[in-house]
Amino acid sequence: ALAELRPSVRVMGAGEAIEIYKEVGLPVEVVKRFDVTKMSGSHGIGHTRMATESAVTTLGAHPFSTGPDQCLVHNGSLSNHNNLRRELIRDGMLFETENDTEVAAAYLSSKIAHGQNLGEALESSLNDLDGFFTFVVGTKNGFGVVRDPISCKPAVMAETDQYVAFGSEYRALANLPGIEDAKVWEPEPSTVYFWEH
Repeated sequence: ALAELRPSVRVMGAGEAIEIYKEVGLPVEVVKRFDVTKMSGSHGIGHTRMATESAVTTLGAHPFSTGPDQCLVHNGSLSNHNNLRRELIRDGMLFETENDTEVAAAYLSSKIAHGQNLGEALESSLNDLDGFFTFVVGTKNGFGVVRDPISCKPAVMAETDQYVAFGSEYRALANLPGIEDAKVWEPEPSTVYFWEH
């Protein structure tokens, strides 16, 4: 209905719990524009990307959401995204961009719609997605992380009794409370990490 009534409006996500804010610009400006510092919740995912294969547009910004209360950010490049896109379109998925990350999000949404939980869908991605990738996926109840078998994209995680955090480098985590006592590690290749509350 929105596409007919308001063709210029784009839906960035749907569901009951996850809110998605996307924009082009410096992170500090985006945080200020959407008043992110006043938001609260159990988890959040932010992403700053250097676009190498797609346009620098709001639609091309991360996170991508293709299923209810689900979003994905991605560092890497998928080599089989065009074939997967065609398969997913046949399965009823809709796409707004030519971005390979949107295909990854749709792939996971499709797996979940067909009965897999997020952990199983991330495991399936290791067999079905070609290329190099690190995914962070947020859901209504938690988040998951997976890296491809080669793991050439940087990643670091930290866990305490109060939180789990992910970044592409330790610098992103260095100012977290209690980081000096956190378990800090680099996620292993081909390993799914998933936390739910």
